[in-house]
Amino acid sequence: MKRMRLGSSPGGASRIALLVLSAILLGACAKKAERVYATPDYPTWKKTTETVLDYPIPGHMDRLRVPRMNAIGFSVVPTRVGGKFHWDFPENTVIVKEVFATPKPAPGEGPIQLTIMVKAPEDPRSQGGWLWLTKDLPDGKEKVFTGNYCVTCHTNANEGHPYFDKNRNLEFRDYVYFVPLEAEAGAR
Repeated sequence: MKRMRLGSSPGGASRIALLVLSAILLGACAKKAERVYATPDYPTWKKTTETVLDYPIPGHMDRLRVPRMNAIGFSVVPTRVGGKFHWDFPENTVIVKEVFATPKPAPGEGPIQLTIMVKAPEDPRSQGGWLWLTKDLPDGKEKVFTGNYCVTCHTNANEGHPYFDKNRNLEFRDYVYFVPLEAEAGAR
């Protein structure tokens, strides 16, 4: 019995090349799993502030907002630049802001939307080093904003603004309005 090596028959190399090409094309067509930034454990993340955010803010209207940040973000240590704190959150910091339907939700009422910031300076969709997303809670889909609405508003966090502590020292806060106060205290 004569043994043939793979690809040794006439046209065998062509068949192998066609099979390899088909496998590559099928792999390229397979839908990649979308990364989820607001992971199911986000409600266990620490809040970035205990301030009740139930007052009107452009883009969020007069709804209750509860911002939480993953442990990576809480590992930030601000530096001092010109006598002022300079915040540069680590890559993969995720801030999830729960947005409720009203400023005073009923007990047990859940959020209607999540707005999300992800520190991803290498991502071509990032603005100011951050991805800006919303998560539709009914279907669980996260959508990256490619317009400049979010980053334009959050640029104000890096200068004097009308919210919370108003950033009177004009610190660079890396687009984050509520920086972890314990990190600031530890940097003194």
